[in-house]
Amino acid sequence: MKIPKRYFWMTLILAALVLVSSSAGIFVNGIYAREAPSWALLGIAQDIANVVAVVVLVIAAYFVSRESVRGLLVWIGVLLFLIYACVIYTFDVHFNSLFLLYVAILGLSVYTFLGGAMRLNIDALRNHFPAKTKARPAVSIFLMLSALLFYFLWLSEDVPALLAESAPASVTEAVLPTNPVHVLDLGIYLPAMIITSVSLWRRKALGYTFSVPLLVFSTLTGFGILIIDFLMSAGGVSVNSGQEAFVAALVAVGLVLSWLYLRVVKDTVIPDDVVRAYR
Repeated sequence: MKIPKRYFWMTLILAALVLVSSSAGIFVNGIYAREAPSWALLGIAQDIANVVAVVVLVIAAYFVSRESVRGLLVWIGVLLFLIYACVIYTFDVHFNSLFLLYVAILGLSVYTFLGGAMRLNIDALRNHFPAKTKARPAVSIFLMLSALLFYFLWLSEDVPALLAESAPASVTEAVLPTNPVHVLDLGIYLPAMIITSVSLWRRKALGYTFSVPLLVFSTLTGFGILIIDFLMSAGGVSVNSGQEAFVAALVAVGLVLSWLYLRVVKDTVIPDDVVRAYR
């Protein structure tokens, strides 16, 4: 069966709103005028990544409308990415002319995600993945290593600052009370990657359900980081070439693993047991 058409239309509305807000952030002077230079640059980079994300979102939504399980998994991953981005926009970008648009995008992203995710029967979805595939352990290891590496990166900045009773450089440069990326990653995203990694390794339904969405999320997030590095280089700001190469490798591996893992999904049409019907 299909996910109700309302979610397809909600996705199209969401994509249109994101395109409007991101285009304004990229092309309209003054949107990030109250931000510190580094944070304004990050906002523009995120806007560019959002444009790419909504293109993927609309394509995935089209395949979901045609009852594609693969499209469904990618669709969930892009929605997670937009929720993550919009939490930062709404809470850590100074009040500007796009504020209500940010709030609308956040709310629509959350309710679209919940509307789709809550209808999934993860135990049934697990049966549509092959029991044995080389992609499964590779994805599990990738998610675990990525989570641990980013834990190390963020904690290597936060812990010394705590011991020195000062703020991390990323916070002072952006003139923020805290770093929202660290908050979301350390508190929510990285633990989700570890839980999914362990579940997938143990062939649990939760791991099969969220491995592809988290791969999509990670790839889009890494793409955004690469855009930031590019904009900084173009502006004459030195960037860490080692870190840039590391993120580029993560994006490349994430894309390859996403493709390898999606192609082994058995069903190209969403069966009745995967999506629960409304009663």
